[in-house]
Amino acid sequence: MPQKFYQYTVIDEASRERFIYPYMEQSSYSSCDFLKRAIAYFKYGPQVLQTDNGAEFCHFNHFKKTDRIHPLDVLCHKPGVEHKRIRPRTPRHNGKVERSHCNDQERFYNFMSFYSYLDLQTQTKRYLRRSNNIPMAALGWRSPLQMRQHFSESTQP
Repeated sequence: MPQKFYQYTVIDEASRERFIYPYMEQSSYSSCDFLKRAIAYFKYGPQVLQTDNGAEFCHFNHFKKTDRIHPLDVLCHKPGVEHKRIRPRTPRHNGKVERSHCNDQERFYNFMSFYSYLDLQTQTKRYLRRSNNIPMAALGWRSPLQMRQHFSESTQP
């Protein structure tokens, strides 16, 4: 598949469970669609959504202030999600996402070929299922899905 694609990623801070989805473009439409898909996947909305300052996430200009409201900010406002942006040119502030992209490259993209965008979506879904079942040292050698199960059991009356 010679076309370029973009992986959007969200990570639950507590369980480290991830949701990823590939898009053919980086755009405000893709960002809004991704947030809706992430909420449907996790079955709850985030308290905070942290992004970089790309045009797909915000109207950001170093030189002049803008009054335009980005579609992602409108979408975040409805369920009361705080949209927090990292400082410009500091990807280390999104370290968990950046590291997960490196892992995805090493564990998935370096070994896979995709025949179509639909094939990419299918393979990504399978990979996500596997990657959320990998135990992590930071989680006491439990997987993100085990942590999610633990949290849901501990919050039930």
